[in-house]
Amino acid sequence: MIEPRGIIVRYIYSACVVTHTPDLRLLHDPWFTDGIYDGSWFQFPEVPDPFERIGDVDMIYVSHIHPDHYDGGFLKRYFARFGVKPVLIADHKPNHLAGKMRADGIAPTILEADLVLGRTRVRIVPHRTGHVYDIDSALVLHYEDEAGRTHCVVNANDIIFDVGMRDRLKVAAGEIDILLCGYTGAGPYPQTYFDLDDPRLPGAAAAKKQAFFERYRSLTGHMAAKVNIPFAGQYLLGGKLAPLNAMRGVADAAEVLAFDPRAVVLADVGGEIGTVDLVPTATRTKPYESAAMARRVAVIDGAKMKYERLIDAGEVDQLPLRRLLAMAYKKAIGLSNCGEDYFFCIALPNGRSAMLNANRNVADGLCFLDPGAELPEPHSEIRVDPRYLFGLLTHIYHWNSAEVGSQYETRRSPDILNRAAQAFLNFLAV
Repeated sequence: MIEPRGIIVRYIYSACVVTHTPDLRLLHDPWFTDGIYDGSWFQFPEVPDPFERIGDVDMIYVSHIHPDHYDGGFLKRYFARFGVKPVLIADHKPNHLAGKMRADGIAPTILEADLVLGRTRVRIVPHRTGHVYDIDSALVLHYEDEAGRTHCVVNANDIIFDVGMRDRLKVAAGEIDILLCGYTGAGPYPQTYFDLDDPRLPGAAAAKKQAFFERYRSLTGHMAAKVNIPFAGQYLLGGKLAPLNAMRGVADAAEVLAFDPRAVVLADVGGEIGTVDLVPTATRTKPYESAAMARRVAVIDGAKMKYERLIDAGEVDQLPLRRLLAMAYKKAIGLSNCGEDYFFCIALPNGRSAMLNANRNVADGLCFLDPGAELPEPHSEIRVDPRYLFGLLTHIYHWNSAEVGSQYETRRSPDILNRAAQAFLNFLAV
């Protein structure tokens, strides 16, 4: 391990790094529990004994509530090994992450102002848009050495910021030595929006990958760091979702090296780089071998989703889905930000389907359709296991996690994203 004279960044896995100054050892976003997003996400490559690889730290930073960043189970196991540590999070209102942590028995430290420890300064920059579902944040780490030089590492996590957020982050950081940032996108598109034999799917996956590369270029160009470290977003889909892996449009961080001369991909589980000389100790220059990924998929493709373990498939006819949909729709339409007609058609076990209009200006936008009924446009047909739908409507699970976890299929007509309508689903629960 490099002894810090400035700031050291040690890469562990996905969005998990340890930053080290002479004053502070800070662990960022440790995710080491397989089967997150209700059973769908698994690690690749696996990290043997993450406790040993991470070691004892002083504090932990959690950027946001998504389970590949906030892994409450791992944090409690880590505390059992090394003792309870302060967990730093952003100051959001409402603070969904703070509420989740408290429910999990973990006390958060909400950082409302800079934290100063010796010559080290920690600032969390919340990503605020004014929406009730603001959750993301970035971290700016400064260290002033004895010669008066200020070292800077920025952890932008896996979010590609809007222009306003990038400006605020750049002002907070100043001159940046090392920028850790996203380069690819997880989520359900395009693998859950097309049949696997649809000839449009490979093109959609390639286009998604290139779109995220462009967002990476935009962010890194704006921030102008000396070194860019593309990271986060490393996962494979398990269980019955395993066949979707090849069509996710998820890039390998090593692909960034082809177009970004300032990029460094640190080696898994211990590659380090410091702000003094910016010379990495170990790097990865080639994408992961497809054979290694295939071996991992062969292990995880037999896993069961959480809902498959909780409710027997023979019991779906007993689930009160129609009544729950009526109750959930009444709540969701009152919170909808969608001001135009957009229809969601959700398949039900009896062959019928529920059609919901996300338009907040419509008084009664829920009806139930017979099989084969013609659907108005624009619409999204949602194909979801009835057991999972029951969990979503009763708030056992959450629509956003279901979406990121590829837990349901969607067929759009036309194939255009309406963000306001899509957000309506987040409120569709009793």
